Parts: sequence; structure tokens; C-alpha cells
Amino acid sequence: MIEEMESPTDEQAALIKITLEGRRMAYPDRFDQEKLLNLHKAKMLLEQAFALLGQ
Repeated sequence: MIEEMESPTDEQAALIKITLEGRRMAYPDRFDQEKLLNLHKAKMLLEQAFALLGQ
């Protein structure tokens, strides 16, 4: 499942970075911004879970 999520593009990575810095876009773009951040967080948590299971 993690492989299907792939890595974020440069643009998506930049959007994640500014989101983590607390900058928010105006609506309706904010919905896409928050969705992207939530997907990124989910992927990071899945990777951590697999790493823990592999120990």
C-alpha cells in the first residue's frame, strides 16, 4: 500500500512544508492542502508501523 502512495512531487512537498509551517491557503484550495497533509501523515505513520513490526 505504501508503494502505491509514492513520494510527493516537488510541488506537493513544498505545499506540505508550508502547511507544517502553519501557512494556510484560502478556501476551497485549503481542502486540497489539508487532504494532502493528511495523506502524507498517514503514509508516515504506516511506514513507522511497518518498521516497528519488522524489528
